[in-house]
Order: sequence, then structure tokens, then C-alpha cells
Amino acid sequence: MTPYEDKNLKDSLREERDKLKNMSLKDRLWYIWEYYKIPIIIAVVAVVFISSIGSAVYNNRFETALSCVIINSSPTGETDSVDDYFNQGFRQYIDLKEDAKIDVDYSMSLTFDESSMNEFTYAQMAKITAMISSKSLDVMIGKPDTIDHFGEMGGFVDLKELLPADVYDKAKENFYFVTNQETGEKAACGILIGNTDFCKKTGLIIDDPILAVMSNSTHTDTAVELIRYVFGQ
Repeated sequence: MTPYEDKNLKDSLREERDKLKNMSLKDRLWYIWEYYKIPIIIAVVAVVFISSIGSAVYNNRFETALSCVIINSSPTGETDSVDDYFNQGFRQYIDLKEDAKIDVDYSMSLTFDESSMNEFTYAQMAKITAMISSKSLDVMIGKPDTIDHFGEMGGFVDLKELLPADVYDKAKENFYFVTNQETGEKAACGILIGNTDFCKKTGLIIDDPILAVMSNSTHTDTAVELIRYVFGQ
């Protein structure tokens, strides 16, 4: 760059600075957005992209020990109670190693009434379907209509066959049965946990909560331990 060009650049920057200095805050913001919005948008997109990559790299350092979704719940107070329940209490209960993680999503809201469905509902349904298809979901906790919907399609393991004798004896009175639409067979697709302290300790409100284990779960041993923990064994 020549001295002349450098001088012009400096002069231009000085003029921009003086121009902004003499503007009101409102006019200053309008001016910056009007003339610099493309660079601003590019910068924001770049920051989000880099942050996403960083987050993905960071999370890939950890092995997933259990993935759980809690559907159609609402918090009674501080939402941190859910994290305390799973990532402190349950983690300590099973003595989970530091480089393993427990994923819990309690933000999902589903409806199976077609007249009430909207874009948000379809997006949520697509998300959970993708999680099930990719075997990245182990446990589902929800209301009876939720467990019925996925249970009728064979989405859950039969707990009579999964649970060891000691857990079976503790939970058998709370089994929730669903009939598979394809085979016509009735299976213990879930466990009613409303009579445990799960809702109290997580700070969540769910009507008649049922815990179910996905039929293609890759972490059934940890899921069984969660059932032990929920029932206080």
C-alpha cells in the first residue's frame, strides 16, 4: 500500500469516527446497521459456526452413558433439580466415570391429537423419531398417551424380560401394559413412577408419569440402574 493510499484510509477512518461521534445513539445504531449489516451478519454467523464446532468437539470427548427424554412435563420451580437428580444423584449412585455423560431433555412437548398438531409439534415428533432411529435414546418418561403411542408400535422393551429378579419384584406391581398393534401381544412397556419421589426430587409436574426403556437402547444396563434409583433401591 502506498503512503498516499494509507493516508486516504486513515482519513476515511477518521471521518467515520467523527461522523459517528456527532450522531445520537439511535442514529448511530441505524447508521452502523445500514452500512455494515452484511459484515455484522457474516461475523455473527461465523461466531455461531465456530461455537457449534467447539461445542461438538468438546461433547465428543465424553461417552454417553444414558440418554433420556421427559415428555410433556412442566417445572414447579428451579429447573436445576432435574440436573441434580440425574447428573449428581444418579451419577453418584452408579459411580459413573468423569468422561461419561448423562443426557436428559425435558423440554419436549408432544400431542397425538391430529387436530391440535402444528409445525412445532411435527418438529418435536421428527426430533424424537430421529433419536429413536439412530439408537441415541435409551429411556422415555411420559404420560400414558405417550407410552401408548410408541408402545403400540413396539417401541419399548418388555420389562418382564429385561429386569433382574430383585428389580422385577420391586416394580412388578407398577407395570404399565400396552398391546402391540402389529402382533397383538401385550407387554410391560413401562413402570408407573408416580408413587415414587421422582417428581418431587426433579421438580417436574407430570400426570401419571411412566418410565419406559426403548427397545433398541444400547444402554439397557444403565437404564435398569435408573429404575433401581427411582425406586430407591
